[in-house]
Amino acid sequence: MDNENLNRQESYFEDNQNLENQIRKLKKSRLILGICCGVLALLCAYFMFIRIPEANTKIVEIEKKSNDFEKDLNDLMREHEDIKRQYGDLTEQLSEKDSIILANAEEIKNLIASQADYRQIKRKMERLQNISREYVAEIDRLYRENEELKTENTKVKGDLKRSQQENIKISGEKEELTTKVQTAAILKAYSLNAQGVRKKSNGTEEITDKAARTEIIRFNFIIGENSLIESGPVQLYCRIAIPVTKRVLTPNESDLYSFLHNNQKLQYSVAKTIQYNGSAQNVSMEWKIDPADKVIKGAYTIALYSDSQYLGEITLDLK
Repeated sequence: MDNENLNRQESYFEDNQNLENQIRKLKKSRLILGICCGVLALLCAYFMFIRIPEANTKIVEIEKKSNDFEKDLNDLMREHEDIKRQYGDLTEQLSEKDSIILANAEEIKNLIASQADYRQIKRKMERLQNISREYVAEIDRLYRENEELKTENTKVKGDLKRSQQENIKISGEKEELTTKVQTAAILKAYSLNAQGVRKKSNGTEEITDKAARTEIIRFNFIIGENSLIESGPVQLYCRIAIPVTKRVLTPNESDLYSFLHNNQKLQYSVAKTIQYNGSAQNVSMEWKIDPADKVIKGAYTIALYSDSQYLGEITLDLK
């Protein structure tokens, strides 16, 4: 009987011990679960109140910068189109620079749409703004030159008309008037521009200042308005002198490629006949370089003549 009681007591203590162990394990599990819940709550709070607001703020900033860039680009292109409408035909002389502006604007528009790097878009915008300022300055210069020519012609016409109405009787006065008319009735060339040109494999052209890449020397200019000159054909001659020796490029040195200026025979590089009607006229002449020839680095002097006078010259530097 005593042994049975002893066994019962041992069993009871053993059951109590197991129960206590289970309680301790349960408390430990609850503690771990509580810690995990606390960590999870902290993580939720971190993302809810810190990371997500920061991300939203960055998105808002990116959208604002994109909107600002887009507004600046639209304003610039609107001003550019206004200038083209305002100055009309004069803008045709700057068609190349206009194409550059349109191409850069399209590139920036695509960068904004793709949310490209802010600094890259900013650099592109600054470059476009500089090109636009150069375009405006060039348009302004052409406008002033054109107005000066119009004023000069108007003045000459007025002087001639008044002189004719005065019924001049003295031969000296008649000779002076004749001299004035002859002086006014001359061609004038302005906006002289020379470029090195390279033909790409796809047929397009590329402007270059590298001697090794130059395949064509192109010479552009404007023959000014002058209603005192009779309409008809005008012969123009372009002389291209190479660096150092100043030898004039010419197909050959025969009389077929020469003209007279001040009773002196001069060789020419390129000749062109235009039909002049008294209005301003864009003219382009070009010298195609023989592929077998090596283009020399340095300053090329390009002079322009008509069949009766010297019109001006410009220098083209090829590196």
